[in-house]
Amino acid sequence: MTDTSTAPGQGFLSIRGLTKRYAGFTAVDNLDLEVPKGELVAFLGPSGCGKTTSLRMIAGLVPATSGRIVVGGQDLTEVATHRRDMGLVFQSYALFPHMSVAKNVAFGLEMRKVPKDEIAKRVKEAIALVHLTGKEEHRPAQLSGGQQQRVALARALVIRPSILLFDEPLSNLDAKLRDEMRNEIRDIQRRLGITAIFVTHDQSEALTMCDKVVVMNQGRLEQLGTPVDLYERPKTAFVASFVGRTNRLKAVATDGFADFGGQRFAAPGDLSGPVEVMVRPHRIALAPTGGEGVAGTIMRATFAGDILQYDIDVAGQTVSVELATRGGETVLAPGTTVALSWRPQDVFVYGAAA
Repeated sequence: MTDTSTAPGQGFLSIRGLTKRYAGFTAVDNLDLEVPKGELVAFLGPSGCGKTTSLRMIAGLVPATSGRIVVGGQDLTEVATHRRDMGLVFQSYALFPHMSVAKNVAFGLEMRKVPKDEIAKRVKEAIALVHLTGKEEHRPAQLSGGQQQRVALARALVIRPSILLFDEPLSNLDAKLRDEMRNEIRDIQRRLGITAIFVTHDQSEALTMCDKVVVMNQGRLEQLGTPVDLYERPKTAFVASFVGRTNRLKAVATDGFADFGGQRFAAPGDLSGPVEVMVRPHRIALAPTGGEGVAGTIMRATFAGDILQYDIDVAGQTVSVELATRGGETVLAPGTTVALSWRPQDVFVYGAAA
C-alpha cells in the first residue's frame, strides 16, 4: 500500500502524540499527523471517535493532556485560542442574531483592532467571496441556512487565518444545500490555498471534498490516505465498512485462503480460522443461475431510481447487490435464483472481530 502520509516534521500543521484523557476515558490516543500547507484534510469517524476533540485541541478550545501542536514551525500547544491565527466554522453557525451580516463578518477584525478602512475593505471582499453581496445589512434570521453558513465562513476567512477549522459545518443543511456548500467550500479553499481541517461523520463529504482523510476509531487514527486509497485499499475491517457500503460475510480461512459459498479467496497468510470477507454491493455482478460464481436466491428487490438493490441469500447469509439502472430494466422477483460474481481485487479479507 502507498504511504500517503507526510514525513515527520514536514507538515505545515504537525500534530505529535496528541492525547486527551478524562477520568477513566481516553478521547484521543497518541495522534500523529502531518498536514502540508494548502491541503484540506478530513477527520472522519462515528460519534465519539475523537475527531471533534482533536479539532478542539488544535483550536485551543480544549487543553491537550499530552502531545504537541506545531503550525509553521511554531509550537502552539500552550498558546491561547485567540492567538493561534485559526478560523473556526461551527455546525451551529454561532452568528450574533442582533448584528447584520457585515457586522458579524467584521467582528473578529474589530476584536483585533484592525483600522476601520481596512475592516470595510476586507469585509466587502469576504462577503463577495461567499456570494452574499447585497445581503450586508440583513440579520441572520432573514437568511436561509445556507446563507447563514456562508456568513460563518466569511467571518472565519476575513481574519486571513493560517488554518481553517470546520466542525461538521454542513450537518444542519438539507441535501441540496450540502452539495452546494461542499463545492463552494472546496473552491474557496483551493483558490486561497489555505490549510484546512474538516471534521465530519459523512463519508461523502470526506471523499468528495478532501485531499486526504483521517479515519478515526475509538480515539485512534485507524488509517490516513487519499480518498482513493481508503476506498480501494482499506487496511482494516473498520475502514472498509465505514468508508463506503460493503457486505460483511463470515468465512473460515486456512492455508492462505478463505472459503465462502463454495468459492475460495486469497487471505493474508497470518489469518487462520474465522474471518470476514468484504465486497462492495456495486462491485458484484448478477447472472442467471447456472453461470459462474456463487449461487444465491433473491430475497428482496428494491427499485431506487438510479440503482436496483437486491438482497440475496447466499449460503444462509445476506449479500446486498446494487446495479446501475439504464432504463427498461426487468426487476427480478424474490425467489429467483442467480449467480453472483466479482473480481478478486474487489474482495477484502480480515480477521473476524473478537
